[in-house]
Amino acid sequence: MANTTNRGGPTTGTRLAGWVGFACVLAGVVAIALVLTAAGGGFEGWTAVATIVAVALLVVGAVMMIVLNFRRRRLGGSGGTSTHEPGVL
Repeated sequence: MANTTNRGGPTTGTRLAGWVGFACVLAGVVAIALVLTAAGGGFEGWTAVATIVAVALLVVGAVMMIVLNFRRRRLGGSGGTSTHEPGVL
């Protein structure tokens, strides 16, 4: 019997999480534009709120993309298992 499972390829979940991370980073960039607009208009309260939202979006998006990339490299270098040889990511 042939093994038909593809353990090394990306799954729908990892692809979706990667796109969600990318969307968070893009939304963070848009939020930075809103921060600058609010600051230019003199809205100190909205500037603070938008700054917190922008930082949170950028951090969450970057962490999602970094973690998924590290996981993909680690699993790909060890034959698709979560345990890997020393020195191989």
